[in-house]
Amino acid sequence: APYEGKKEENTGIIAILTLIKEDIKKDYESAKTAEDAAQAAFTTFETESTTQIGNLNTDITTTNGTISEKEGDVETAQGERTGKKGELEGVMKTIKEMAPGCDYFTVNYEVRYKNRQIELDGLNKAKAILSGAKFEE
Repeated sequence: APYEGKKEENTGIIAILTLIKEDIKKDYESAKTAEDAAQAAFTTFETESTTQIGNLNTDITTTNGTISEKEGDVETAQGERTGKKGELEGVMKTIKEMAPGCDYFTVNYEVRYKNRQIELDGLNKAKAILSGAKFEE
């Protein structure tokens, strides 16, 4: 009879190699499934990110336009403010030039007031005399 070797040991090794082969296939399939899921998640993320980047770039452009507009408004306001400041300085200069005259009227007001009262009394008496009234002196 021909030599058939140790069949019992041979089947044990073949069974182990078959188990290893099946484990490798399962690992490959689970890795493939995980990779497909990761690729789908990445594609979704990439699409959302691209959309979000586009929206943010639009917002940046809008904000830069608003900033430019506001800077223009600030420059206009500063120009108007400078013009108003010049007008105010002119008015203040005029007031300052008039101050000595105002001081004269303020200081001499009481004297001028008494003189006007005396003058009004004299005019009223003259009017009364012309109307026929008599006064004792």
